[in-house]
Amino acid sequence: MDIEEKVDIFREMTLETTDKKVTEELTSFENSLKETFEEHKKEKRNKAKIELEAEADNLRKENNKHLAQLQLKQQRDVHKKQQQLKEEVFTQARKQIEEYMLTEDYIGLLRKQMQHALDFAKGEEITLYIDPIDENKKDLLEEQINHPVTVSERPFIGGSRGVIHSRKLLIDNSFLKRFEEVESNFSFIKAEEENDK
Repeated sequence: MDIEEKVDIFREMTLETTDKKVTEELTSFENSLKETFEEHKKEKRNKAKIELEAEADNLRKENNKHLAQLQLKQQRDVHKKQQQLKEEVFTQARKQIEEYMLTEDYIGLLRKQMQHALDFAKGEEITLYIDPIDENKKDLLEEQINHPVTVSERPFIGGSRGVIHSRKLLIDNSFLKRFEEVESNFSFIKAEEENDK
């Protein structure tokens, strides 16, 4: 074997080894690239998933905030409407009371209230009051119950009041007191329950 043959064999062997090494390195590099690409894709998917979840969470929060604001506005609107209706109901009730105060039944009610106050006083000193609007009924009532009646300086929408001085006791049968009690305890839920009975 001459030198040229040896060089040819050596060259072939070197080329084969180099070719094999290059192929192995190329395959390893391709595998590494594929692995890096898959990791990159996985990372991107995870990041996109996290961003999507965060955006969905933000949208839910925004939606909940919007719903809460809407509910609050509706509650305010309902409350405002209830207040308007309540005012209308009590305005109408006052008109009905004013009409009632012009009837004979009202004079009968005043007489009963005052007689009850006199009976309750059991002979103790008592001052009976009527509303200034009822001043024209004073003489008639005094005659019917056989007791002095005083016209109050402060209006109380009608009805009567009595004060037993020795006991420092107020007997309040005024419409104002009843009105205030009903008005302070009034709610549409209670009104619905009363209507259902």
